[in-house]
Amino acid sequence: MSTRLRIIMAAILGGLLVFLLFAHPDREAILEVQGPHLLGKILKDLQWEKTPLQIRLGSEELRQGKTGEAFAKALEDLPEGSPVKKLELRTEGNLLVLREGDRLLGSKALADSWSLLPPFLAILLAISLGKTIPALLLGVLFGAFLVGGGPWAGIRVFAGDYVYGRALGEEFKLQILGFIVLLSTAVGLMTKAGGIEGLVLLVRRFARTARSSQIVAWVMGLLVFFDDYANTIVVGSTMRPLLDRMKVSREKLAYIVDSTAAPVAGLSALSTWVAYEISQFSSRLPEVTAPNGQPYTQEMGFSVFLQTLPFRFYCIFTLFFVVATVLFKREFGPMLRAERRARLSGLVLRKGARPMISTALTEAKMKEGAQPHWELGLFPVLALLAVTIWQIISTGLAGLQADGISSYGISDILGKSDSSWAILMGATSAVALAALLPLLRGTLDLAEVLVTGIRSMRALWFAVVILILAWCIGFVCDDLGTAHYLVAMASDGFPAPLLPSILFLLGCLIAFATGSSWSTMAILLPNVVLLAHNLGSNSGFGGPALMVLSIGAVLEGSIFGDHCSPISDTTVLSSVASASDHMDHVQTQIPYASLTMLASLVFGYLPVAFLSPKLWPLCLLVGAAFLTFFLFFVGKNPELPVEAES
Repeated sequence: MSTRLRIIMAAILGGLLVFLLFAHPDREAILEVQGPHLLGKILKDLQWEKTPLQIRLGSEELRQGKTGEAFAKALEDLPEGSPVKKLELRTEGNLLVLREGDRLLGSKALADSWSLLPPFLAILLAISLGKTIPALLLGVLFGAFLVGGGPWAGIRVFAGDYVYGRALGEEFKLQILGFIVLLSTAVGLMTKAGGIEGLVLLVRRFARTARSSQIVAWVMGLLVFFDDYANTIVVGSTMRPLLDRMKVSREKLAYIVDSTAAPVAGLSALSTWVAYEISQFSSRLPEVTAPNGQPYTQEMGFSVFLQTLPFRFYCIFTLFFVVATVLFKREFGPMLRAERRARLSGLVLRKGARPMISTALTEAKMKEGAQPHWELGLFPVLALLAVTIWQIISTGLAGLQADGISSYGISDILGKSDSSWAILMGATSAVALAALLPLLRGTLDLAEVLVTGIRSMRALWFAVVILILAWCIGFVCDDLGTAHYLVAMASDGFPAPLLPSILFLLGCLIAFATGSSWSTMAILLPNVVLLAHNLGSNSGFGGPALMVLSIGAVLEGSIFGDHCSPISDTTVLSSVASASDHMDHVQTQIPYASLTMLASLVFGYLPVAFLSPKLWPLCLLVGAAFLTFFLFFVGKNPELPVEAES
């Protein structure tokens, strides 16, 4: 990335940070948005989530206005029974304090402008320096100092809580790390045995050019629709050798992989995402009415989710834009330079790039004397997909049985499934087959399998460190209340037709700053149902229509921010799977993602909200036409030298 572009991007982010630092939300807004969440965290620390409680609001500001309404809803959800603990919740300065008589049980600090600094510092340093690990480490350490209240306490928070306690202590994250290591080991074994070479030769029957190879990668991304992590690793790992031969840059491969991961999983009605997305708003549906005037039920969450699909403009435009750049052979910005470098000089990585996987894995060759066998590559991949799907279904059914639920649909199964365990078992089956098949064929002996496996694991240390630090910056944002602070900042009143656009932009900002689409959804979606429905009903827009449109806007904004953020785990995994330099991937992808985000806003949320939701087909067509015209007028063919286009 050029120094000039790096300075421009850093200046934009720096200006945004300065604006946010001076745009203080009022205290009532922060209490309304963050207060119930902090109460939940205090109860979780006390392990009293299921204890019968009676909590009195001891401070006047907790009982008044919207803050009082928010706490009233939170207190309604407290467990009932006996004996009941009688507690008091009050504010003391910037603290929310829970007491039992005179005894202090716990306290949490309300978010302030300091909460913005750690994530923005990490992102600014990553873009300015082009070094991901130092940037993330400094951002995490600074945030840990704020959480701990000092340098030494901050180091204890960083090492003891964030790294050891959460990143390496939570089952979900350990399973994700295991999935990455095992699947990369499988790829190393498949490469050594000739399986990847055989797959490349098989796919080349359908992909004889750079264009057709990229289309195959895009189609593979659409087919692995059930989980974004599995999508990323499978598509990137299997398509990288072929696209390297076709002189497609690693940056472009990473963009294809990243753009068919979260956008596909987010849109799919049969993915590990859909159950989570629905769970974040379905509990609030009974509080509002459907178009027929009857109250929604919580079970109608899946139906509401399906109604949002026409308004998922960012995901749809992103998937279209990927294939448009390939079909029309048009690129622009940093991606044009990367693609031109790869096509004309054969350098799939820029000189000085630091790929997320060491060259020991990316430049690994088939064993001398071995023959390419496509089945040694295809069968482990099929095992990965089959076992993952089987485990998603079986863990989902087990969860439903444990809860005593006998009547259910596919969305209920997905909602109870353990997706991280499923992909870990899928990766285990893949590495088992990748080792067993060449042993049975006599292609590799046991010593070669062990040495290749160990080398493949060692090649991932850089990626694992970045992924752990990305999770840690997410912990910092959660502890400091970064996302809640941003939501409180945008809580002022506005016209009903502007709500979807504001929610979309707010979701973009929060997910970009925190690196987490799921956290953004969890914060925004529960508040959106009642807000959008009431605002739509009072304005004449229609409560259900504005609610559906607003839910779609939050989901899309969350995915955009996660898609672009250098501290997002899915962005990191895309760089890992593609063996790309992480910041090269981020910096080449941001202009493309920003363009589709702009198209989603201008040709999507604004016209359907101000004119009519029924115009969504026209909005999709006009948005796609805009993106196409932009490519033809601004983009250039990377296969042509500069002189040929002047």
